[in-house]
Amino acid sequence: PASNVHSVVGQVTRGIELVRLAKDQDTFCMKIDPPRFDLVGLLLPAAEQAALEKGIRLVIDSREGERVVVSQTPETTLECLAAGEVQIATVPLSKVVDISLDDLHAPDSCDIFRRLTGLHLHHVGMLPLFFHFEDVYLFKPAVPKEVSIVPEHIPSDTVPAGTLAITNDSRRGAGLVGVRTTDNSEFGPTSEPFEGTNLIGKVLDLPKLRDYKESDMVYIREAGR
Repeated sequence: PASNVHSVVGQVTRGIELVRLAKDQDTFCMKIDPPRFDLVGLLLPAAEQAALEKGIRLVIDSREGERVVVSQTPETTLECLAAGEVQIATVPLSKVVDISLDDLHAPDSCDIFRRLTGLHLHHVGMLPLFFHFEDVYLFKPAVPKEVSIVPEHIPSDTVPAGTLAITNDSRRGAGLVGVRTTDNSEFGPTSEPFEGTNLIGKVLDLPKLRDYKESDMVYIREAGR
């Protein structure tokens, strides 16, 4: 029935019979029309081709070197199609840091990390560099108050260089993300004791972090995705 708290977002055009037959825990596959128009994470030539196929004009900040799209305005598909024009921001591909995430051992923490960085929506995410000292790089994404980071995949031995971690709720700095450039057998990558550290993956392009300064936005992507 009609309600002021409901928003119409679309129309089922085929397959309503599947909904009527569905049981608890059943999962549906959906084909959306129009398909999502998302250029973030694409190399510039691929982004230009995708825009050309949709008849959308691109306003590009730079064409210097090999570049990857890190943001688009408007953001949503329907706004892009209605405007017929999209502004994109790009960075050199050499500035994008590749990482891998350990969903097998830290599925909840990896999911939180993707949502904090935008990787749950795009092929490229963002992490603000908060602090760099000695062998530690710390990043401080905005963590909503309702997000709970429970202890998961806590280290018990030496943590190898390049290991990516997020501080869990047992410490005041919950939500801080960190990586070390050297092995450490006493503290985790966020400089917290092991019990406050959730290991979530690896930074594959560790030397690239040297080019970033505190308060810079670091662009990341998951290798192989």
